[in-house]
Amino acid sequence: MSAFVRTGCLLMTRIDPADIAAVNGLLREWAGGREAVRPVAIGEVVVAQDALDALETAVDRLAGGKPVLVVQDRTPITRDGDDVKALVTARLSRGRRVDTCRLPLEGGGPFHADLETSRRMAVDLGRYGAVVAVGSGSVTDAAKYARHLAAGGGAVTAFVCFPTAPSVTAFTSALAVLSVDGVKRTLDSRPPDAVICDLRTLADAPRSMLAAGFGDVLARSVAYGDWYLAHETGMDDAFSTIPGRLLEDAERRMIACADGVAAGELAAVTAVVEAVLLAGMAMSVVNATAPISGWEHVISHFLDLTAARDGRKPALHGGQVGAATLVSARAYERVWRDLDVDRVAGDERPDEAQAVDRDIERIAAGLDSTGALAAEIRRDLEKKRLRRRRTGRQRRAFAARKRAGELDAFIAANVRGSGAVEQALRRAGAPTCFCDLDRPVPAATARTAVRYAHLIRARMTFGDLLAWSGWLTEDSARSLLDAADR
Repeated sequence: MSAFVRTGCLLMTRIDPADIAAVNGLLREWAGGREAVRPVAIGEVVVAQDALDALETAVDRLAGGKPVLVVQDRTPITRDGDDVKALVTARLSRGRRVDTCRLPLEGGGPFHADLETSRRMAVDLGRYGAVVAVGSGSVTDAAKYARHLAAGGGAVTAFVCFPTAPSVTAFTSALAVLSVDGVKRTLDSRPPDAVICDLRTLADAPRSMLAAGFGDVLARSVAYGDWYLAHETGMDDAFSTIPGRLLEDAERRMIACADGVAAGELAAVTAVVEAVLLAGMAMSVVNATAPISGWEHVISHFLDLTAARDGRKPALHGGQVGAATLVSARAYERVWRDLDVDRVAGDERPDEAQAVDRDIERIAAGLDSTGALAAEIRRDLEKKRLRRRRTGRQRRAFAARKRAGELDAFIAANVRGSGAVEQALRRAGAPTCFCDLDRPVPAATARTAVRYAHLIRARMTFGDLLAWSGWLTEDSARSLLDAADR
C-alpha cells in the first residue's frame, strides 16, 4: 500500500487510490476511534494503461444481466486517434443491450451539470443494471446525482465512472456539484460503485484539462485554512486533519511533477490522476467539500454565474480555481497577520446587512430577471447569517486565540504562500490570472467575483472573514487581482 516511488522529481511515500482496503485501513488508524470518519465506499478503483477490459468486467459484474446506459456529452474524445465513446459502447455492447444518453438532453454545445437534467435522467434509470458516465466532471456529477435520485425511489442501478480527462476531483466523491436555479450547489449523493481510469484516454486529453485537474487539487493550499478558520469561529461544526493526511503525499508528488504536467508526460498524468482520485475520497470521508473547496471555489462558481451575461462560455473549472487559489493565497499573506479580529468577533450591523442585501439585489438583477437567482442566493446567505448570530461566543474566543498567536502555526503549515502557488501553476502550464483562462474573464467581472463571491455560499470562507473585518473592498479586490495578474 505505502511504498517509495520516484516520480522523476522527488522520492515520496505513495498512497494507492486503487487499494481501497488499505485506504480504509489508514483511515481507521488515523481516526483511532476518536473521529467519525466515513470509510471510502467505492467497490473498485482501477488505474491502468489500458483499462477497457477492466471497464467491461466491472459492468458485467455490476449490471446483473440488465441493460446498461452510457451517459456522455457531445464533445469528441479520442484515445490514440480512436473515438473513445465508440470504443466504450462497442465493448459494453458485447452480449448486452446498451442505450446512450447524450448531454445536454436538448440542443448542442458544452454541457454544464444542473439539477433539472439529473431529475429527468433519473426517471428511467430503474430499467438499467448500470449507468456508465463517460466524460469529465459535469457528466459524472449529473449521472451520479441521477442515480442517487433513482436509488431514493427504489431503483437498484450501479454507477460506473469512466473519466475522460483528469480535470476535476468529482470522480471518487460521494457528493455532486450541480447548478440549482443558476447557482452551483454541493448536494449529498452516493459514491460510484467503480471508477475505471484508462491512462491512454486520460493522457490524450487536452493539456489544459490536465492543468485544470492540477489547479483543482492545488486549491487545498488555501481551502484547508478556510475550513480550519470556519471551525475556529464556530461557523462549521466539523474539522478533521484526516482528509489532509489522505491527500498530502499525492498532492506533493503532483506538484513535484508540475513540469511534466505541462509536457503531458505519462508519469505526470498518473500523478494528477491519483491526486484527483484521493481528493474526491478526502471529501467523501467527511461528507463535505471543505477540505479542498473554500473561497477560491466560490470565486470560480461566481465566474460561471456571470458567463452568459458577459457573452462568454465558462472556462475550465480547475483553471478558474487555480487562478483563484493564487488570489486567496495572496490575501492570506496580506491580511492574516493583522486581521481586525474585533470586527470579526462583532455581529453584523444593520447598515452592513442592508448594504449586503442591496449588493445581492443589484448583482442578481443583472443576471436573472425572474428573481429566482436572488432568492437562491438569499437562502444560503440567511443560513450563514443565522449561524453568525449564534456564534458570538466562539468568534470572541477566536479573536482571543488569534491575538495570542495560537492559530498561526496551523495557517503557516497548511496555507501555501502565493509564491509557491504561482510557481506551481506556471510550471504546470496552468493559468495564473483570469485573463489567461481558456475563456478569458473580463477584469471587471473578476473584480466583482473577488469582491462578492463569498455571499453565494452558506459555508464560511476566508472571503467572509475579509468582509467581516472590513478589509474586502473594491480597492482591495482590485489590488489582489493586479498582483496576481502582474
